[in-house]
Amino acid sequence: MTDHMSHEDYVLQVRGEAVKTCVGILDGSVGVLEGCHLLSSLRWEVEVDERDSDFVTFSMISSEIEGLPIGNDRQHWSKAALAELEPDVRAAVAWAMPTAKRACQSVIERFATKPSA
Repeated sequence: MTDHMSHEDYVLQVRGEAVKTCVGILDGSVGVLEGCHLLSSLRWEVEVDERDSDFVTFSMISSEIEGLPIGNDRQHWSKAALAELEPDVRAAVAWAMPTAKRACQSVIERFATKPSA
């Protein structure tokens, strides 16, 4: 017996992580900017077409917010810089959420594990 995960199981696991992140974005437990950044990094691991509209969306959002203090990176920024950039972060959240919401709903619909009948 082997301890190694099959490639198919790995892809299913990563898709599950994508679904969990999308659910978190939609329920507010994961910040939309942080979530899109994570989903962008999973783009190649979930094995979708390189032009997959949902993961292109996450990558586009991640690219647009590059340089903003989000997630754990905030701890490395000065309080003055965080205060100065906070309006930009709020604007990015307001801009990203409607687009990310549609993509998250699609990912959940496509990859969420369906109960067996």
